Amino acid sequence: MNGNAPQPTDTPQETTATERRVAFERLRERTDELELLISGISLLSLISLPGWLFERWSEAELHYEGMRHVLLTVGYQFASGLCYAMATAFLLHLAVRGYWVGLIGLKATFPGGIRWTSLRNSGPITRGYYQRIVVDLDTAIDAADRFASVVFALVSLVVLSVLWVAASLAILFAVTVAVVEGLGLPERTGMIVFYVYMGLLMGTSLLIGLFDLLPARWQRDRPPAPGALRQAIVERLLRLLGMFSPQRLILPVQLSLQSNLSRRAFFLGFTVMVFITSLASVVPITLARQFAPFGSYTYLEAKQVGLRSAFYENLRGEHDRLLRLPLIPSDMVADSQLRVFLPYLPRRDNPVMRAAGCAPSPDSKGAPGCLAALWQVQLDQRPVAMTEFITAERRQLGIRGLQAYLPLAGLAPGRHELVVTWNPHGSDAGDGELDEPVEYRIPFWFAPPYQLDLPAAAEDAAPAG
Repeated sequence: MNGNAPQPTDTPQETTATERRVAFERLRERTDELELLISGISLLSLISLPGWLFERWSEAELHYEGMRHVLLTVGYQFASGLCYAMATAFLLHLAVRGYWVGLIGLKATFPGGIRWTSLRNSGPITRGYYQRIVVDLDTAIDAADRFASVVFALVSLVVLSVLWVAASLAILFAVTVAVVEGLGLPERTGMIVFYVYMGLLMGTSLLIGLFDLLPARWQRDRPPAPGALRQAIVERLLRLLGMFSPQRLILPVQLSLQSNLSRRAFFLGFTVMVFITSLASVVPITLARQFAPFGSYTYLEAKQVGLRSAFYENLRGEHDRLLRLPLIPSDMVADSQLRVFLPYLPRRDNPVMRAAGCAPSPDSKGAPGCLAALWQVQLDQRPVAMTEFITAERRQLGIRGLQAYLPLAGLAPGRHELVVTWNPHGSDAGDGELDEPVEYRIPFWFAPPYQLDLPAAAEDAAPAG
């Protein structure tokens, strides 16, 4: 054999801890750069993603009801909330990393750190107080590095947990919708399945604490060996809990943070992230449906407003997209007929019509009786026959509904009012509660073209000179 042949190396099982530590340190040298790169790129994407998700949700949610609407809304809330939570955490991470970089620069520029004897602008008492509470640069650098790494790891833990819960809920809801619609079960069946799922998840966690954590705390001084029955119960519960979360993926991060941080610090950080994830998506929805929720309009409340842009097609803007109200073309009407559009919202209208025993109408030439019965229209306190309305599809608005053209012949120029009432008789929606009537008062000004010709005609008729 060749004497220069390489000698056999140690097997992987014989690799020393020192060698593994050296390899880890080489990898750790690049971790800070990777964290900054991932945080920066992710932050730029996460800032714009919630707006795009909101637009897609607002376009789709008005077409569905029941479990489909719940599935769509829950999916949007999880995705949007996760974007906000991750953006907040990555922004905090970048701020801490920026502070950390600044500390390293100071350490390289001033290796001696703080020169207490050179602080001429502070008295001896202030200087002594600062010396007791201010840490040196090395300690501050290490603390900032640890905090940034913990924040980055906490983000990954929350992302993995929320994504897994969202994916499991999406699968559960999709299967439930298919079963409910396939077997013709009532809609409340889907909510029962959801509550059973959440109850099973929370109940399993509580039982694990009851059989494992509480006995260990009660007998902390002399903990006995767990019995075979108790151990079997806890392990089966843990396997059941593993069906709700990817333990092999989440637990290395979770247990490392839990065992190296104080219990309060970990609980506070994780709770804040989950809280932001759960509620952050409610903010854009609330802002889109309400005008200045925290405004100080003491002398002009919303119910006192006569003109609302959401009633007029030419005045509607981005902030009116979730206000699906009766529509007319403009607040100034010059035509001989007034176009009135009444939106059909499945989530609102279907339960009422279903409880009234209405069947889907195949007749597309006229307004379905049950759908027309949901509305009552008056023009200047004169009733408008609902037979004037026909079914309509407004693609530019993304809404279907009823539409009519009301003649304005004989109306005097000036202000008039259209009063539209949804569910005027307060019919039952089928859940034991009465849906109260909703009244919309839409003022408009009738300005026919002949009114503009009157001044010119008067000038022509005036005698010369």
